[in-house]
Amino acid sequence: MERNKNLGWVIFFAVLGLIAGGILGESLGYILGKFGEMSGGGTDNPIRNFFVKALEIDLGYNGGGWSVDLYMIKLRLGLGFKFNVCSLLGLGVALYTMKWWRN
Repeated sequence: MERNKNLGWVIFFAVLGLIAGGILGESLGYILGKFGEMSGGGTDNPIRNFFVKALEIDLGYNGGGWSVDLYMIKLRLGLGFKFNVCSLLGLGVALYTMKWWRN
């Protein structure tokens, strides 16, 4: 039972870290884009792209994915993941925090 409880905490902290890192990455991308506009370089600069460019994995419904059409009811399922540098840093910080928090 203790093993399942620990796995639950790891999953909780991992998801929390990924969400916080994703929010941080999108915020930094917005701010760095505005700085790029003010400096005349535009929003597409290498520093902003480092934080914003993401690895996107879409499973299921993405315009034509899994669907069940029962004539009156149509069911579409999908799941997507988006990882960027900040979300992975958030994951690391969250798991490191969990290590010290659980003692």
